[in-house]
Amino acid sequence: MVYSGARPEPQVDTRQWFVVRSKARKEDYAVQQLERRGVTAFLPRVLEYGRDEVAPLFPGYLFVQIVLAEQYYRVVWSPGVRKFVAFGAIPTPVQESVIYLIAASAGEGGIIRPLPPFRPGDRVQIRSGPLAGLVAVIQRPCSDRGRVKIFLDFLRRGATVELPIGLVDRV
Repeated sequence: MVYSGARPEPQVDTRQWFVVRSKARKEDYAVQQLERRGVTAFLPRVLEYGRDEVAPLFPGYLFVQIVLAEQYYRVVWSPGVRKFVAFGAIPTPVQESVIYLIAASAGEGGIIRPLPPFRPGDRVQIRSGPLAGLVAVIQRPCSDRGRVKIFLDFLRRGATVELPIGLVDRV
């Protein structure tokens, strides 16, 4: 599919997806309130490596599927919701294929789990700490604890070290 640069026109009498701005850190609350009012809401989430927390993929934003003419005020007046995202006076719809692409990327529980940033054999440089500046090779990619196992050729002797993923950068 080629992006033409043109924005889709809102059709006020058919169900379409729209982006809604939520209040600060109130995405979950906004989704609960919208669903209580019979509005289909979608809040994509992502799990970052090195963290046990699941966070919104787009902080402060969520998607709603509504008939604009019938449900506009039901959305706008829901607790936790600020406003629709609009380019002009009328909320701008999102192509359904975009929502399906995001939803298809989500796994169990609707959470997007990014691909491991490193593979065995990748060369990395240690960013900080007592080993800062040394170049190593990934032996085992990111574990559930957010750590990578690397092999260092240190003082003519090989050493295997496990570090937090945030301390290494690709070379």
